[in-house]
Amino acid sequence: GTLRRDAVLQMNGIERGRPTVLYAPTWTRFSSLNAMGEAVITSLIDAGYTVLVKLHDNSLDPAFETSGGVDWLRRLQPILAKGNGYLIRTGDASPWLVAADVLITDHSSIGFEYLLLDRPLIRIEMAELIKRADIATEYVDLIASASTTVESAPSDVAAVERAIAEPDRLSEARRAVRFTNCMRSSSSMRPLRSQSRPSTP
Repeated sequence: GTLRRDAVLQMNGIERGRPTVLYAPTWTRFSSLNAMGEAVITSLIDAGYTVLVKLHDNSLDPAFETSGGVDWLRRLQPILAKGNGYLIRTGDASPWLVAADVLITDHSSIGFEYLLLDRPLIRIEMAELIKRADIATEYVDLIASASTTVESAPSDVAAVERAIAEPDRLSEARRAVRFTNCMRSSSSMRPLRSQSRPSTP
């Protein structure tokens, strides 16, 4: 069946009327999670958004190279508990992509999946991550063209505010990247459908 934003939120006991932001960073100690993840989540919680955090499975590995040696579940739970914050533990991200009005990521392939919904995408630019993970320039340029790029936690909040106010901004670019990836049969993308539009405050 088709996933719907309000149904996913209601089924999980999450308020439907509040704008919902999903933060889904990639893993490695060079990701945005390690560099500024706590600040990003705190700023969104303080701004009054419903915040969903979906970590990569590798970020839950205590190894230094995968998570920076941080117990992220223990570190993030107190921050999320201060407001409408939720740590997503299910493996399938699809329902949470549908539930989100805005996605914040760095260079995770989840950003390309979210483009299928044609909703605002915010990319945290992580130069060291791009270098260390040897991410292809073409890949970086594609996601950058369809998203709002920020470099700090305070910039995230301003970008989210604009995304909620202007959800159709960059829609043409998002659809262009989606078409490009579909034509290439990108292995990073999975079918995801929704008939509901993002909510506006």
